[in-house]
Amino acid sequence: MAGIFGIVSKEDCIKELYLGTFYLQHRSQDYCGLAFNDSGELREFTHRGLLRQQFPKERLKSFSRNMGLGSVSVTREPVSFASKYQEGILTYDGNVINKSELINQFLDDNMIFSGYKSPDDVQDSVLISMLIAEAPNFETGISRLINEVHGDFSVIALTKEGIYAARGWGRKPLILGEKENDRGKSYAVSSESNSFINTRFKIQRDVEPGEVVVLDKSGVHSLKKFFLGEDKKFGTFEWIYTAYPPSIIDGKSVAGVRKKIGAALARRYPVEADVVSPIPNSGRWHGIGYSEESGISYEEVYSRYDYSDRSYTPGEQDRRDEEASLKLIPIEEVIRGKRIILVDDSIVRGTQTKNQTMKLRELGAKEIHGRIACPPLMAACQYGKSTKEDKDCIARVMSIDEIRKTRGFDTLGYATVDDLEGAIGIPREKLCLDCWGCTS
Repeated sequence: MAGIFGIVSKEDCIKELYLGTFYLQHRSQDYCGLAFNDSGELREFTHRGLLRQQFPKERLKSFSRNMGLGSVSVTREPVSFASKYQEGILTYDGNVINKSELINQFLDDNMIFSGYKSPDDVQDSVLISMLIAEAPNFETGISRLINEVHGDFSVIALTKEGIYAARGWGRKPLILGEKENDRGKSYAVSSESNSFINTRFKIQRDVEPGEVVVLDKSGVHSLKKFFLGEDKKFGTFEWIYTAYPPSIIDGKSVAGVRKKIGAALARRYPVEADVVSPIPNSGRWHGIGYSEESGISYEEVYSRYDYSDRSYTPGEQDRRDEEASLKLIPIEEVIRGKRIILVDDSIVRGTQTKNQTMKLRELGAKEIHGRIACPPLMAACQYGKSTKEDKDCIARVMSIDEIRKTRGFDTLGYATVDDLEGAIGIPREKLCLDCWGCTS
């Protein structure tokens, strides 16, 4: 996962650039970067770690620009590109499935990759930037991505003329915003509308799947639409887990969708219990929906430690496991003697699920009923980078009842595709359902 943000203004916009990127930090915590047009010279600054640590207020005071982009990512971004046709700085969210094939094509054309040992050593954003740079203009470069890349993407590129943005088939969100300033309007593009709320941007619209737009000081201009509705596939997991609750993705409230999924779980799997509790933070809005629908009291049996990071975003499994084991602290007073409905967004390997239920049993939970806000995961997401292999998914090797027994639940219920379709309000043929073993 990555969070990408761009802004064009008629006045200094460094604070808004920083905040817009900061409000995407939940999408990744490995690398961060900012880039801007410095009097006609394009410059970027990238660092490992969190944006707030690497770009403190004192450092931001030395910047004063009216156009820029920001990134939080699992790889070092943004990256520069230049050719005889065009130059710019690019940041990207997505996954290139056929990376080895594309890299071999470049190698056959005598292209050089610095530090190259294998295709895995070349980060996707570098490959994307090379494909774009070889085209005579940005929209033609996106046409190359559409035709040659297997996977999905959203891209933002800073040039001397403005900021270009493009969305692939729809799995990676991209949204446009605008606001009035003293000297005129500012325009922004972001992975999520969460970037717009405290920066006071108003949602203009989503970048459509297959669309290329450019933001300049005169507004937002649609340059190209590569395909129509039949090719769209929206990223279902954005509403279940990835996006931040205040965001609106393709017109659908993330918090609202999660509450509807929770309500659907309550109707599908009723059970007598004392409390409904989420695995915070990802299960919180699902849990609220379950509680409201069932009438069972909502009370969190775990406190999420605020100084821990998100456990699903690190690229390595051992880092994810370590973060997951650190972030949740059980509250004995709420647990002892209680029948608990435990709501979470998903179960991948089930290791942390087992650890969580063991802690609840040790602290005196009377019953534990698992409610999961998506169907059993059957495959690694080929459009993302967190779950590496299909074999990591416990539902491939165990039945639901075996998962229930080995993970310490008295009962276990998963949301269905029907539940997701109803909660999101988008027909299932437009939703990406690949990780649940569904083609539509």
